[in-house]
Amino acid sequence: MTTENDQLITVEAPCDIDEGFAFDVIVEGRVFQIEVPAGGLKLGETFQAPLPDIGGDPLPSQAPTGRWKDDLFDCFKHGFMHPVLWNAFCCTQVAMAQIMSRLQLNWLGIKASPEDAGNAFRTIIIVIIAYYTLTILWSYIFPGDWYLDDDTGEYEHIDDPLGIILLWALKAVFTAWSILSLMFTRRALREKYEIPEERCHGFEDLVCSTFCSPCAIAQMARHTADYGNYGAMCCTEDGVIENTPMDPIAVAMKVGPVKTVGADQNNQSLV
Repeated sequence: MTTENDQLITVEAPCDIDEGFAFDVIVEGRVFQIEVPAGGLKLGETFQAPLPDIGGDPLPSQAPTGRWKDDLFDCFKHGFMHPVLWNAFCCTQVAMAQIMSRLQLNWLGIKASPEDAGNAFRTIIIVIIAYYTLTILWSYIFPGDWYLDDDTGEYEHIDDPLGIILLWALKAVFTAWSILSLMFTRRALREKYEIPEERCHGFEDLVCSTFCSPCAIAQMARHTADYGNYGAMCCTEDGVIENTPMDPIAVAMKVGPVKTVGADQNNQSLV
């Protein structure tokens, strides 16, 4: 039973869930368990429920809400040999994919179902392998021509014009995808943890993704994992050791006190 003093929250379902189950949600930096209402939920569907009386648990990542855990340029916080540092600077897109897995985003940095989000890491690995394989083999695909210079008597190579255009187009598409998907991922993280922009208001995510991508990725990785108590991994789907607790996907927002006295929590209506 609920009373007028109960706090009402709005919750968005992180996936399809049947009634009778419960899932964890983040409310103002604390983790609460909310029961699924009658009829179940579909991905992205919202409903209102009373906030449990129990105070809630801290986030597994130890991340604060409303601000970043540390600064954009605190890349060496965990030492020079930490996997996150090397991943962010040497395998930037791989580190980005790990953050996407933690936030349940697809390979474009957009909120997705658990199935699509689960494929994000593999999809990005395939994209990276395909891109670098093509760039390495490009000179064999478009070999160009050789001609004899009458003045020097030496053979000189002429690149295939079509090959050059297509190669630069491939690089432009890969670069644009890297920047935009990172921008969407950073924006999703800021929304989840209610972090306001601090610099370049309105364009901070784009600027950081374009000019400071390794530092931005390292900062997001540190924010979403407790590296002080759990180890990091270079090549796993989420970038942490096995059985590391992660923050819940769902985030709830307080909307005010419950208006109906004696309402049954199991009969919350969808909105």
